[in-house]
Amino acid sequence: MQFKDPMGTDRPGFRTRMLWQYVLPAALLLWGFTSPLQADITLTQLANAGILVSDGETRIIIDGMVVEPYAVYGGLPSDVIPMFEQLSGPFADIDLVLVSHRHHEHNQPRYACRFLQQSLVTRFVSSPQVNGLMREKCRTFMTSSPRVQEINPPYGEPHIIELPGARVTVFPLSHGARKYAGIQNFGQLVEMGGMTVLHIGDAAMNPEDFARAGLDQIKIDVVVASFRFFQPGPGSEIMTRFFSNSGKVAMHIPPGEMDEVRAYMSEQFPRVIILKDTLDQAAFGLTPQPAGK
Repeated sequence: MQFKDPMGTDRPGFRTRMLWQYVLPAALLLWGFTSPLQADITLTQLANAGILVSDGETRIIIDGMVVEPYAVYGGLPSDVIPMFEQLSGPFADIDLVLVSHRHHEHNQPRYACRFLQQSLVTRFVSSPQVNGLMREKCRTFMTSSPRVQEINPPYGEPHIIELPGARVTVFPLSHGARKYAGIQNFGQLVEMGGMTVLHIGDAAMNPEDFARAGLDQIKIDVVVASFRFFQPGPGSEIMTRFFSNSGKVAMHIPPGEMDEVRAYMSEQFPRVIILKDTLDQAAFGLTPQPAGK
């Protein structure tokens, strides 16, 4: 066991807590047809594997400093880019930005630098590899701002980030072998609203690595993972072994493959959430579900 279950594994009823979930399309929010979701936590889809985690007070973005398309992966729609540039809507009042690893579809330094320099409060925490690329675009800010932190936690010694209303545990998860072996990839466990949300970045489908990180010994309410973890093979085995009782959100889906992936998932994994469009939201709770939902 590499880090302690944040909710306490010795509690009666551990792993059997009742989790409810529902999805709200972005169009309803943009058109003003509804008020924000009321839940213990909400996850908001940004670009690609980017996500905003919020309990209505604390706001954490993971892998969400992505604006332009890269390779087969999408960027922000044209009507959302101004929100990013103006730090409004889903990008307003962000307490913490986390980046799993250096690849351009997970963090775009030019845009991340602009965002962080406009904000007065947002903290930025990531690896030496990510921060090194960031310094190429905004060296003075990255080397002088007290809001920037570089971390490189080894296995068994996770890094803890404390925020008012939230706690984040950052730990290594391998990005793969051979040409990917040297890439620093972080898993990021967010405790917020009495719940836990795990974003695994671009972790390799290696069950031994998940066990090495201690993920078979802690309670996780919601896991956010690449859609590839739900294809036949070691990825789906990891989902079953480590996250059988967790709510699941599949991300990192190329726009050109979205319809095919959704059709497959609806048949094979109908309870796994796919947030199809940018700003789509998923709400999760342990308290009684709001009336009418």
